[in-house]
Amino acid sequence: MIFSVHIPKTAGTSFARALEARFGKRLALYYGVHDPKTTEGLRVPREELAGPAAELEARGFECLHGHYHVRNVQPLITDPAEVWTWLRDPVERTLSQFDFYKERPLELKELAERVKAGEVNIRDFAQIKGVRDLQTRYLKGFDLADYGFVGITEHFELGLSLLFGGEAPTLKRRYNATEARSVVDAEDRQRIAKANVRDLQLYADGLRLFVDRLAAAGAVSAPERPAAASGGLLKRLRSKVA
Repeated sequence: MIFSVHIPKTAGTSFARALEARFGKRLALYYGVHDPKTTEGLRVPREELAGPAAELEARGFECLHGHYHVRNVQPLITDPAEVWTWLRDPVERTLSQFDFYKERPLELKELAERVKAGEVNIRDFAQIKGVRDLQTRYLKGFDLADYGFVGITEHFELGLSLLFGGEAPTLKRRYNATEARSVVDAEDRQRIAKANVRDLQLYADGLRLFVDRLAAAGAVSAPERPAAASGGLLKRLRSKVA
C-alpha cells in the first residue's frame, strides 16, 4: 500500500492527477469528513483514519492520497518506503495557503473566513499554530530519508520523472493553484521564515535527498512543464545527473 501524504499547497492536487493516471480506480482519496472527494468509507475524522484505511487493500485499493498526517496511518505502514510526499519552500507554502484562503470558498474553515474578511493579515496568519511548521507535523513519524519518495514542489515535473521514470504523465496544467499572489516585503518573509524554522530544516534536508536520488537514478528526463520552469536550482539539479 502506498501512503501519499498531501501537505496543503505543495502541488498535491496536481500529484493526485498523476496518481489517477497510474492507479486509476485503485486510488483512494482522503480529504476529511465533509469533502465529496473523500472515498466512500473513509469519511471519518483524521484521527480515526487508520481504522477504515486498514480495509483499503481488501477493497482493491493500492494507494491512499490526501490530507492526513503520517501518524494517522502509522500503524498500517510496514515500511516507511511506502510513504510518498512533496515538500515546498516554507515561506512560499505559507503565502500560498494564505492566498488560497482569500481566494476560495472554504466552508467549515473558520480561519479561511477570517482571512477573507481581512481580520487576519499575513503576519498574523504565519504565527498561527496550525500554520507554522506544517510540513514537519504532517511527516512526523519516520526519518525523511526512509520515505520512498520525497519530491520538491518547485521541480514538480523532474520529481514525476524520478518517481515514474518513462511512464511519468504530462499534465496539461497545474491544478488548484492560486491565481492572485500576495506581495510581501523582505521583513515579512523573514518573519514567516522565523515561524517555520523546523520546516526550513526539513526542506533543506528534502532538497539534499532529492538531489542525491536524482544522482543515483542517472539521467532523468522530465516531461514538459505546464508553465515556464524557474531558476538556477533546476539547472543545477539537471547538471548533477547529466
